Amino acid sequence: MASDVKKLTPALGLAAVMWFLVMYSIAMSLDTVYEFGENYLSDLGVREGAWAFNSGVIGAGILFILFDVLAVAPMLGKDRINVFGVSFLVVAAAFLICVGIFTEDAGDIHGVVSYGFFLTMLAALGTLTWSLMKSKALGRSGAYTTLVAFVFGLVLLPMGGDPLPETLAVLGIVGWGAIMSMLLMLKGSGRRVP
Repeated sequence: MASDVKKLTPALGLAAVMWFLVMYSIAMSLDTVYEFGENYLSDLGVREGAWAFNSGVIGAGILFILFDVLAVAPMLGKDRINVFGVSFLVVAAAFLICVGIFTEDAGDIHGVVSYGFFLTMLAALGTLTWSLMKSKALGRSGAYTTLVAFVFGLVLLPMGGDPLPETLAVLGIVGWGAIMSMLLMLKGSGRRVP
C-alpha cells in the first residue's frame, strides 16, 4: 500500500499544474477587464473570478509542497545542496499559498509574498540546476530543463514586475513543474530518463 502511494507522489506536481491552469482559466473567463499579459495575474484575485484564482494558487501551492517533500526530496537524497533546493521549493510554494490569501487588497504584504515567490523560486531553480547536474538523478532532461527555467527567470528578472514578464515567469514555472513531474513519473515507472 505504501509503495502504491509512493508511486503516485510524482503525479502531485502534474496535479498542481493542472489545478492552477484550470482555475486560472476560469478566473480569466469570469473577469470582464483582464487581458493576458496586460494585467498582473494577481488582478484576478480581487475581481469577479477571485474565488477561482485564489483557490488555484492556494491549491497549487499545497500540492506543490506535497510534491516537493514526497517526490522531489526522496529522488534527490539528503546531500546538503539537495536539501537547500527542496527547502527553497517548499518556501516558494508557501509564498504561492500566501499570494491567494493576501490578495492585492492586503496592500504591501501582497507585494512581499509575490516577490518572495518569484525570488525564492529562482533560488530553487538555481540550486536544483546544480544539484541535478551533479547527481544526474533525472538524467540530462531534468538538469537541462531546470537550467533553461533558471536562465529564463534570470532573463526576465531585469524586466521588473511588469505584467507580461510576470505572466511569462509563471508560465515558465508551470511548464517546469509539469516536465519535472512527468520525468519523475517516468523514473518511478522504472524507465530510463533521457
